[in-house]
Amino acid sequence: MTNQIPDTDLKALRKKLGLTQKEFAEKYYIPLETLKSWEQKRYTPIKTIGLLLFLIDTIPDEVEKAMEKIHFYSE
Repeated sequence: MTNQIPDTDLKALRKKLGLTQKEFAEKYYIPLETLKSWEQKRYTPIKTIGLLLFLIDTIPDEVEKAMEKIHFYSE
């Protein structure tokens, strides 16, 4: 049995969160040009990133809390 990570419509997710491409890229540590390539379907995120996008889409508050901890430790 293989676990399949559902595809996430990245542009729709970003708009749902009310973020520009630049804001989304900075918030989730994704190079802006990479984000643009994913949204334009020129490239597909690797499975690990696909999982992150799925988590952002399904449990954004929990991901936000985790990201706050990263910011806390990086200061």
